[in-house]
Amino acid sequence: MQNYEPFYLHFVFVQHMCSEAELRVLVAAGGEPTVSALAEKLDRSVSYVSELVEQLAKSGLVHTTRSGKTKRVHRSSTRAVELLDQFAQQYPHIPFPELLGGATLRILYYLDEPTAPTELAEQAEVHRSTVYRSLSPLQHRGIVYRDDGDYALNDDFEGLATLAREFAHHRNRTRVEAYTDTYTILWESLDEFLVGTDEPIEADAFHPTGPERFQAYDLPLLARQRRYYLYSESSGDVSPAELCCHILVIGDDTRSRSYCLLLLSEVDIDRDELLDVATTYGVEAAVADLLEYLDTEGETRAEGLPTWEEFSELAEEYEVAV
Repeated sequence: MQNYEPFYLHFVFVQHMCSEAELRVLVAAGGEPTVSALAEKLDRSVSYVSELVEQLAKSGLVHTTRSGKTKRVHRSSTRAVELLDQFAQQYPHIPFPELLGGATLRILYYLDEPTAPTELAEQAEVHRSTVYRSLSPLQHRGIVYRDDGDYALNDDFEGLATLAREFAHHRNRTRVEAYTDTYTILWESLDEFLVGTDEPIEADAFHPTGPERFQAYDLPLLARQRRYYLYSESSGDVSPAELCCHILVIGDDTRSRSYCLLLLSEVDIDRDELLDVATTYGVEAAVADLLEYLDTEGETRAEGLPTWEEFSELAEEYEVAV
């Protein structure tokens, strides 16, 4: 059985933010123990704990130092680790690693307000049975309750949703820090994020977006030194609808809105798709303003939009028909 543990660990780590075994190591690693001492504390083999530590190191949650043959484990000072410690110390009788491992953190990420099981399953991209199976032990311990069919966190444990978000945020930071130290995460979800950097990133999961991406639609905007990427392992190139929303997230000013107007005038974008994407990025009001502006040829003009004459001149400069 023990020989299969590293393979199983790798599978779980890829699928979820942290496995139960990793969380056990993370909680037990306070005080900078040696790997041998950690293995003894957890009653597991040194080789198995070493594998767990290696996976946690890849995720940036721990790092190790070596003195001769002795390897010590140091936890990171991230907010995620701090919150996990707070819960473990405040409720020592609750086995948080057992309860939070696997898919549970993914589900808790979206439980900042009462939510139906079906919606949680869609958001976390897991089967509905996984939602029931993951939250049932938390419900049994009074951490989670049901209200009119919706799941919700009890008041004392509302911070678990924040904990899940901090784990995801740390994972996103680790992903981009593999390529650059100078970056800003502008928007993020459980598995995707929009980031601005001072240097190019050439990696499959980082998809170029922002002003530079307009060249794909024959709209060569003035180049900026700052580069922007959508990190996503599941999607391909950035769609026009996503690009419009990214521009608004990057900078919701008159110039950015004018760029979006050019794109919407040049490219046939499904409006329902655009509004759905806008909701994801939290810019639905701005997108609605853009569409109404175009429909009324500038007669209905929200704050931050150019006059119709100004936009027409810009469109003529880029040979875009309005």
